[in-house]
Amino acid sequence: MAQAARLDDELLARDKTHQMPDLRPYPAGNQRKVAFFELMIPLVVAENQRIAEQRDWLLAMRKRAGDGGRDYSEREQERLNGLCDQANLPCDVTREDIGVSWTRLLLRIDTLPLDMVLVQAIEESGWGTSGHARDANNLFGMRCFSRGCGIGPPGREYRRFESLEAGIAAYFDNLNSQRSYAELRELRGRLRNAGQPVRAEDLIPTLSAYSTRGNAYFTTLYDLLRWNRGLMRTVRERLAANGALS
Repeated sequence: MAQAARLDDELLARDKTHQMPDLRPYPAGNQRKVAFFELMIPLVVAENQRIAEQRDWLLAMRKRAGDGGRDYSEREQERLNGLCDQANLPCDVTREDIGVSWTRLLLRIDTLPLDMVLVQAIEESGWGTSGHARDANNLFGMRCFSRGCGIGPPGREYRRFESLEAGIAAYFDNLNSQRSYAELRELRGRLRNAGQPVRAEDLIPTLSAYSTRGNAYFTTLYDLLRWNRGLMRTVRERLAANGALS
């Protein structure tokens, strides 16, 4: 249901998608890291911006509903239904009601810290060099469990995506809609309500469902964050200065 919601006007308006390039020719170390960040940062920033725009629209709609403006147009009903599908929530949108609490919906339509997304992509794809990254645009180790659904041995296949954008969107959908990450969403919501920044350091401990490695997985992500945050910032600032971030 969430995948169907990706076929909305915002996604269809994208005029270019990207396939995962082979980063193995870049020497391991700083050159490969820079190539990885130059590829991934604009794509993750774009997905966060798309979700932020959705969230802003929902907040405006909630305010309008609170002011008594509940006469939703057909177009607004379609968009609300699409966002409910994206959030994996059963809504029953009518002209007068969205059929679900605004709080529940807004908990699931929200951005993720750029640096957390990047360190998970690093760990799950080996800096973009794994087979499922190169051959399936899957940088986050997302699996599927029906025969022929992806690449790899039966029963342990990795999902295949048509583009890097589709793989990144699926990762966001996963954390924003699946029951396993309810703790992440609730903590993010509390931080938002308190006017505090939502940081990778805060959310990483809520990712226990992502790996069977437990605390060792968290330690790895924290280490990657500590070792690479400066370079992430440098590359992002350069991309922004060059107009590469929308």
